[in-house]
Amino acid sequence: MAKTLKEKTIWALIWNVLDKVGQQIILFLVGIMVARILSTEDYALVGMLAIFTALANIVIESGFSAALIRKNNATEKDYSSVFYFNLGASILVYFILFFCAPFIADFYNQPSLTLIARIVFLAIPVNSLSLIQTTILTKQINFKKLTKVNFISLLASSLLSLYMAYAGYGVWTLVVQPVSLAIVRSLLLWVVSNWRPVREFSFQSIKELFAFASNLMLSSIINTGFLNIYSVFIGKIYPLQQLGYYSQGGKMSDMGVSTIYGSIQSATFPIFSSIQDDKERLQRAYRKTIRFTSFLTFPAMIGMVLVGNPFIRIALTDKWANAIPFFQLLCAGGIFTILTAINSNFLKVSGRSDILLKLEVFKLIITAIALVCTLHQSVWVMVAGQVVARLIIYLSNVVMVHKHGDYPGWYQIKDIMPYLLISLFLFACLYPLSLVISNLVLLLIVQVLLFGAAYIGLNKWLGSAIFDEIITMIFKKKTTQNKQTEE
Repeated sequence: MAKTLKEKTIWALIWNVLDKVGQQIILFLVGIMVARILSTEDYALVGMLAIFTALANIVIESGFSAALIRKNNATEKDYSSVFYFNLGASILVYFILFFCAPFIADFYNQPSLTLIARIVFLAIPVNSLSLIQTTILTKQINFKKLTKVNFISLLASSLLSLYMAYAGYGVWTLVVQPVSLAIVRSLLLWVVSNWRPVREFSFQSIKELFAFASNLMLSSIINTGFLNIYSVFIGKIYPLQQLGYYSQGGKMSDMGVSTIYGSIQSATFPIFSSIQDDKERLQRAYRKTIRFTSFLTFPAMIGMVLVGNPFIRIALTDKWANAIPFFQLLCAGGIFTILTAINSNFLKVSGRSDILLKLEVFKLIITAIALVCTLHQSVWVMVAGQVVARLIIYLSNVVMVHKHGDYPGWYQIKDIMPYLLISLFLFACLYPLSLVISNLVLLLIVQVLLFGAAYIGLNKWLGSAIFDEIITMIFKKKTTQNKQTEE
């Protein structure tokens, strides 16, 4: 029996959540063991290269993946043309970065960065080899296969990094990890996917796809710069250790951010693209997505702010205590990052990549203002300014969705408000426990259990439609499975 749109969406979300949660569990467990061994300077050195790697990957992908997913009648020629184009672009970008590595090292006054950068950047051309396989599986909503590939490749690269950390390889542990991940993931995707490039290349295909993808590429470049620009300034202006603390705090907070918006965004985009011509249906599905996102985001991210102190001290030891304020601030900012990404996804599906580009330019302006206003303050004030900038950017996205997506801004605020208020109320009630309970393990357990139980209980008591729908889907699936077993 063919699945309904709701069932496709639910199962796409389930597999994406399993994918992201599985990855984050591995990254967390291996990450805390590695962080206990390596120094803050090791993380700072690799953190200095984050913006270059991220920007290079955006340039190579060029928005073609989204364009292919959105195009209902994409041909083999289209896929092969994009494959060859991206492969050539990735090799060119790698050589440019290879020769620029000494200048990057000079900018940060870190001579060892030259060789480190040249190896880290190898992940760029390797990742381009699996772009089309990932795109096709995503378009087919085959997230089950992607989840397995991502889990196995991350597990393999994480075990390698764990071995290298204990063997005393220091910063090279962090250098080899992304490269090994790219290699294993690309190999597995070529094994599990039947797609192979044909011997055809069409400039016309590239031109047609780029008409939509170009705005997405420029938007992504600006967005990536926005997310990584603070690493550049902190690494340049403040002591090296501060960048290490900021990088580690960002890495830990990203567990929640990437799990939530990565799961929802990648699952809903191909599904929404399939109903893009049915505006009324698309708007209903989008509004429900905003509610579901808020239902998950606010308790997860505000909860992480709540337990930030015991969580970091237990997981990473007191050596990383200075990363706690960064972790908490970036978790708060992550709320607006998630909601902004979901709004951008809707504009993307609606074909308004031009609006996305304008929003990214506005984002760049707001970020620049925040940096200028906080540049000569403490590093924590600078990061707090980043959180304020993310709030302003989110509100601007709400305005644009109101204007171009027929989803009034007040409706969106109204849709997210119950989950925000419940989460803030629980934070206010449970935070004082840190003044009473001195044992960090006990404090963490009590805050997590009480927060989770109270959040579920309050949603049930208040009659949350999203909560009821999730419970209904779970029991419906169990009932169906039981019937199939009996038959």
